[in-house]
Amino acid sequence: MLTTLTVKNYALIESITIDFKKGLTVITGETGAGKSIIMDSIDLLLGARASTTIIRTGTTFCSVVAEFNISNNFNVKNILSELSIDADDEIIIRRQIDVAGKSKAFINDVSVSVNTLSNIGKHLVDFYAQHKSNMLFEQSYQRQIVDNMAGNDSLLEQLSEKYDEFEKLKKTKEEIEKANTDRERLLDLYKYQINEINKANLNSDEEGKIDQELPKLKNAEKIKNVTNEMLAVLYKQDHSVMDNLSVINKQISLLEKYGVNIETISENINSAISEIDDAYKEIESLSNNMDASPEKLDSMQERQQLIKKLKAKYGKDIQEIIDYGEQLEEKVKDLENYDVNIDKIQKEIDAVLKEIIKICTQISDKRKKVAKKISKQIISELADLNMKNSQFEIEIKEGDISRTGFDDLEFMFSANKGEALYPLADVASGGEISRVLLALSTAISGNYNVDTIVFDEIDTGTSGKTGEKIGKKLKSLSKERQIISISHLAQIASNADNHIKIYKEAENGRNITKAKVLNDKERVEEIAKIISGEKVTEHAIKHAEEMLSDN
Repeated sequence: MLTTLTVKNYALIESITIDFKKGLTVITGETGAGKSIIMDSIDLLLGARASTTIIRTGTTFCSVVAEFNISNNFNVKNILSELSIDADDEIIIRRQIDVAGKSKAFINDVSVSVNTLSNIGKHLVDFYAQHKSNMLFEQSYQRQIVDNMAGNDSLLEQLSEKYDEFEKLKKTKEEIEKANTDRERLLDLYKYQINEINKANLNSDEEGKIDQELPKLKNAEKIKNVTNEMLAVLYKQDHSVMDNLSVINKQISLLEKYGVNIETISENINSAISEIDDAYKEIESLSNNMDASPEKLDSMQERQQLIKKLKAKYGKDIQEIIDYGEQLEEKVKDLENYDVNIDKIQKEIDAVLKEIIKICTQISDKRKKVAKKISKQIISELADLNMKNSQFEIEIKEGDISRTGFDDLEFMFSANKGEALYPLADVASGGEISRVLLALSTAISGNYNVDTIVFDEIDTGTSGKTGEKIGKKLKSLSKERQIISISHLAQIASNADNHIKIYKEAENGRNITKAKVLNDKERVEEIAKIISGEKVTEHAIKHAEEMLSDN
């Protein structure tokens, strides 16, 4: 819902801030006062094309800022979430155009493209006016409305799931068919690769063992020399560690004769002798078992190079290479069993397609049933709006299957009986289109997902009696969403919950457009002026008071 609009340096507007409320807001004012500027500024804010001609003479830029309440607008919230724009229940949209023609747009101070504004804007405000497109002209939105009223949500969800399955199966079939065109070449390639992997006879832990053993083989002679030196120091040479420990043991015995308690010392020395003996045996085993064979070293280095080569071709590690080989074997089976596989998947496709057609038929039947009901309601609404000769129907033709069904659906309209019906956007014009769309909105109000609707001069070419009906319908529609309407008729203005007057004042030799939210007394005067013209009569005042009291 639009809550606040601020416009600066736009055409005749120097600076205006208007607070909007729920319900029906009617904007009135003399011709040329600038009512359409307010509507154009909202349109600009929501992605309309910009021109430097709108910038107020003598200024370098114009800007439009609006605040919207989106607490119940999940379409907008989802779009903002996809754009990573933080938003709670309020958003601020700002657009600025400078004299150089540069346009800037922001949502909550995050810079966005004009296309993004347009995409979000159509979920915030819908314009019902001549030369303005709106969502009700879009076939996809028309279909969505019909589906909502037909209760097709569950069926459409089932269809979407089946359609995804159908597309996946078709893609698999295409891949098999594509592979078949090159089948012999691929079979030779896959078999060569399988043979290369199998011939290597890989183990998943082999690389780790090679990394551990290869440094030992490369340094076998050095390791043998070092261990021999260690063995000599420990045991073999004169004055070895063990010789010295034996000397210490004899000296410990002397200490005992001299009355010293040697129990702890003796235990520690004996323990050291035992541990050194164990160490000696381990070093001796290492030395004896150290293989300095050049043949073994060459063999392990060749193995390492083979694994490196296979990793470069088939996977980042040995397990991935093994897995890839298994995948190749499956591909070979598929290629060798092409006829069986293609027949199998075609049967699966046919089965899923049969289910899809069944669901599409159910969806179509429900659409056709509710379409007649909607058309009847809209024709009734149009007749009530003094368009008794109008024709309306929802055309449903069978087309290509998609995830929304096989129906091509479009709203068709003719203003005169006996004439051919054409798509709604192609045939209605001026105030007529506003009344048609008002009838549509009234008939489908519970299934129309835009919070704010703007009607620009919906009363064009209508009489007071028709205007009264329009006013009542706008009032009724405003119970479910915010309605903003520019009007020249007292019958419509008197139904307003909020009444805004647009007027011009001369300041410093220039005309400036201003806006004012009218109080009760001012509303009486404005409606009386609409009734009687510039000279307000007592009769007009009384008539205005009666109209307001009736509403």
